[in-house]
Amino acid sequence: MFGCIHASDAGARARCFSPWVELHGADTAVFRLSERQITSGSLLPVAQTARVAIASTVEAAILAVRNLPGFTYLEPGKEAEILGPLPVDVLPPDPGLFQAFELWGIRTLADLARLPEHGLAERLGDQGLRYQKLARGILSRPLVAPRYETVYEEYAEMDHPIELKDPLLFLIGRFLFDLSVKLRSQSLAAQELRLTLNKDQRVLRLPFPSRDVKFLIKQVEHSLDRQPPGEPIEKVRVFILPTAPRRVQTDLFIPSAPEPEKLELTLAKIRTLVGDSNVRVPQIRDTYRPGWGAAESPLAFRHFRPALEARVETEAGVPSELRTRKLKGKILRAAGPWRTNGDWWKADQWDRDEWDLALGDGVLYRLFKARDKGVWLVEGFYD
Repeated sequence: MFGCIHASDAGARARCFSPWVELHGADTAVFRLSERQITSGSLLPVAQTARVAIASTVEAAILAVRNLPGFTYLEPGKEAEILGPLPVDVLPPDPGLFQAFELWGIRTLADLARLPEHGLAERLGDQGLRYQKLARGILSRPLVAPRYETVYEEYAEMDHPIELKDPLLFLIGRFLFDLSVKLRSQSLAAQELRLTLNKDQRVLRLPFPSRDVKFLIKQVEHSLDRQPPGEPIEKVRVFILPTAPRRVQTDLFIPSAPEPEKLELTLAKIRTLVGDSNVRVPQIRDTYRPGWGAAESPLAFRHFRPALEARVETEAGVPSELRTRKLKGKILRAAGPWRTNGDWWKADQWDRDEWDLALGDGVLYRLFKARDKGVWLVEGFYD
């Protein structure tokens, strides 16, 4: 059974009986009633200052409470009898159907309820049958209660300010444990952690969704190490932005990689030691340009920053002697040229000629010439 209250504060009154309330405007609220609530007459006091209706369907309760005074109880099986005297205009407006009802002489819900279902369906379709069920009070549907978004947040205000890091981490850890339990119960994980100490807010963007309490505490600890609070802490607020958890499919025949949590904690320690601006993560770029992406040789290559401008003498198009401000000498061996660029989307893809050169010092150098500039440059050497 469903109860319905029609009053200016209908929502607040309905929540006294059930946490699941369907609102229709600001003055009508529908909620589910238990058998005990019905037999005890708990809604009767409300009927002294508001309209109240009880019915076996949501729509019948709404029709009754909006159009019948005082307290109305629609006994199952007798809904059409109680609602029948109401004018057909109390139904949701539909100009096409109402025009047909006017032509047929349908004035009340009882008139509509008495029409044969087969003939009504032939002339007005499914919508006509739906309106007839509304008139009979038998249109059944589930209660549509609003879903309230869960806020993953914990807050504390201390009587005595916290001056040391360990007590502060203990308090934040307790918050993170409670929030992690709430996330796990709803199959979610943390995407972002916002920590507010007094008026200072820190945003910790996690590299992947996680609800591992130890991992989250370590992230907070590294943040406090990099940027210690400049004053005793009186207010602490922890907010978590939720997201779907990370799902990993492992392979039976490939060794498992290190856990990403451990890798991220290692990077966080390095950031604490050398600073955020000095830590980078390799990225694969959409180019084959030299210097980007994976190594081009099994040998390690050391770049000159910037590349050394060189004067090169050639014999039959092959470099034979090299001079720069740092090195010079005869070229003992030369391999090339390899014409490369890497930016495959450009019209002139091959604008760089590369040579590998062996000098008398026993070092293997890379020499290249940009075709658009006509300048020889020594890019680096193989280690």
